Amino acid sequence: MLSRNLHKPRRRARAGGLAALGALVVALLTAIAAPAYAHDELIGTDPAAGTTLDALPAQLTLTFSAVVLADAGATEIDVLDASCAPLTAGDPTFDGTRVHQELTGAATGPVTVVWRVVSSDGHPISGTWEFAVGEAGAGQTPCAVAAGEGTDAEGSAFDPTLLIVVGAVVVVGVVVVVLLTRRRPSAED
Repeated sequence: MLSRNLHKPRRRARAGGLAALGALVVALLTAIAAPAYAHDELIGTDPAAGTTLDALPAQLTLTFSAVVLADAGATEIDVLDASCAPLTAGDPTFDGTRVHQELTGAATGPVTVVWRVVSSDGHPISGTWEFAVGEAGAGQTPCAVAAGEGTDAEGSAFDPTLLIVVGAVVVVGVVVVVLLTRRRPSAED
């Protein structure tokens, strides 16, 4: 009977150590996975959405919360007049967190900007905004954007990161419970 009681403090110490190890693993998994949800976002535009300008500007600027990928094809910006005619000239240029798109031509009425970039974490994000040129802009209908364009890509694609984190937490939890509840045979058994 005495030898059985001598092993209880060791079991408690071991159980406490395993619980601490499990908590550490869960914390590390959560910390590693957390940045995956921090997609960059559009934080400003020039011209601003909903404004009316006297003339089409020479360029427009999109400002993001972080530097977006500047790889070929990673950034697409379409600027369309009310008849859906393109107003862009050349490829976008990058300056830190700002993306610039040169414009060409003349527009009167609503101008629709459709953009898609790849954020610094590798996930595509997209959106639209409109501004108007001249006083006639209020009475015209803007270019209709095709279905699926101009929507935030975060919700449209399956992101397995959350599933991986939850699965890892469940596995670690099961291992900790098994180790804590496993009965080791004593010398008396």
